[in-house]
Amino acid sequence: MATDYSDQFETIRCEFDHETGVGRIVLDRPDSLNAMSTQTLDELPTAIETFDGLDREEDHISVRCVVISGAGDDAFCVGVDVDDIGGERYPFTASSFREALFSVESFGAPVIAEIDGYCVGGGLELALMCDFRIASEESELGFPEVDLGIFPSGVGTTQRLPLLVGPSRAKELCMTGEFLSGSEAAADGLINEAHPAEELPAAVDEFAEELAGKPPLALRAIKDTINQSRNVGLRDGIEYEYRAYLPLLHTDDYAEGAAAFSADREPEWQGK
Repeated sequence: MATDYSDQFETIRCEFDHETGVGRIVLDRPDSLNAMSTQTLDELPTAIETFDGLDREEDHISVRCVVISGAGDDAFCVGVDVDDIGGERYPFTASSFREALFSVESFGAPVIAEIDGYCVGGGLELALMCDFRIASEESELGFPEVDLGIFPSGVGTTQRLPLLVGPSRAKELCMTGEFLSGSEAAADGLINEAHPAEELPAAVDEFAEELAGKPPLALRAIKDTINQSRNVGLRDGIEYEYRAYLPLLHTDDYAEGAAAFSADREPEWQGK
C-alpha cells in the first residue's frame, strides 16, 4: 500500500510504498522542463524529511530506497528556474539550492535518479547528488554553464565529476558545455545504465526493488563509508569504515542473515 504525500506540496509529487519500502519524488513542473523554482528548492528537503520521519516513527528502517524523477516526457530537470529566482544573479550558489541538493545526498538510504529527457546544469548536479543514475538512451545530459561565463559550482560538481569520468574528461565536459546522450553518458561512466525510453521505468523499478530487498542498515553503512572516502585520506577512511562496520554485528539483521544462511533460506530483513 502506498501513501501519497503530494497534497503537501505544489511543485513535486511524493509518495511511499510501504510494501516495497521504496519512496518516490517527482519534480512536477513539466511546462518548465522541471526547472527547480524557489518553491521546489524549499519542498525537496521537506520531502526528504518526510522519509526521514517515516524511519523515526518505527523501531526499524522503513525507507529502503528513494527514486527521483521528472514529470512528463521531455526532461528530468534543466536546473534552477532563473526567471523564478528573480534578482539572484548566481542561482547555482544560492543557499536554498545547496540545501536542497545536500539534503538528497545526505539521506541515509540509496537514492536513484531516473533520467528521461534533458538533464542539464543544476539538474545534472542534482542527479550527481544521487547514488545512482539510470537514464533513457536518448536523454541529453550536460553542463552548459560555461556559455554563461560561469561553471557548475556550489555543491562540489567539479570535485565529484572527475571521480566518475576522470579529470581530463571532466574538464572537457565543463569547458565545452558538450551534451551527451544517455548512451554516451553511460559509456563515459557519468551514469550507471542507459535503456530504451520505454524500458526505463521497469529497469528503475527492478533496481530499486533489488536494493530494497537488501539489508537496509548495511546499505546505509556502505553509502556512508564510501561517501566519507571523498573527505578523508586512506588511513582515516579505513578506520571510519571499521567503526561503521562493528555495530552491524550486533543487529537483528545480522543475526537473521546468519540464520538464513545456515538454514539455506531467504532472509527477512527488518532494518534493525
